This record gives sequence, structure tokens and C-alpha cells, in this order.
Amino acid sequence: MSGEPPIYEDEVAGYRQPMVTSIGIVMGFLLAFAANWAVSDHEGPALQDSVDWLVAGVILVSISLMVVVLARLLDNRRREATGRRYQTTFRLYIAAITIGLLGLTGALLV
Repeated sequence: MSGEPPIYEDEVAGYRQPMVTSIGIVMGFLLAFAANWAVSDHEGPALQDSVDWLVAGVILVSISLMVVVLARLLDNRRREATGRRYQTTFRLYIAAITIGLLGLTGALLV
């Protein structure tokens, strides 16, 4: 065990609400982008080549990670190792947002 003191629920509670709010906003933008992309004015399917499939896959992975982060943030059943759980959730949070931004950047550049 490391020399760090344990982090308790009260110490992490202040970070939970901003993370839920920010991930909800980013997820909303990603879902809106995907919805607008799916109903574009082009004839035929929205996913026409491998690059489209790659971008769609990246966006879906990002949205899936965001759902996992939201589930971890809103789950209050676990009381032990709150600090370690928060650190894992935070890493997933950063990964989800980074992957989502990479997907959007890929969609805009290709």
C-alpha cells in the first residue's frame, strides 16, 4: 500500500457533478453530430467508405466509454477504495473525451 491517505466519498463528491455535466454536454454534441451525419442530403447510406466506418466506430467507442463513465459516477453502492475508483473513472473520462474529439477531427479532415 502506498503512503497516501485514503480518499473518502466526501472528498470526491465535489468532482462528480461537473464531470457528469461536462460528459453529458460532450455526449450530446457527439450524438447530434452523428444524427446530422446519418440524415445528410447525400443519396445513399451515410457510411460509404472505410474512412466513414472508422470515424463512426471511433465515435461509437467514445459514446460507449461515456456511458460507462456516467454509470461509474452515478453508482453510489461502493464505499470502499473511493479514491482508486475515482482515479479509474477519471482516466476513462479523459479517454472518452479524447477519443470523441479525435473522431470529430477525423470526420472534419477527411
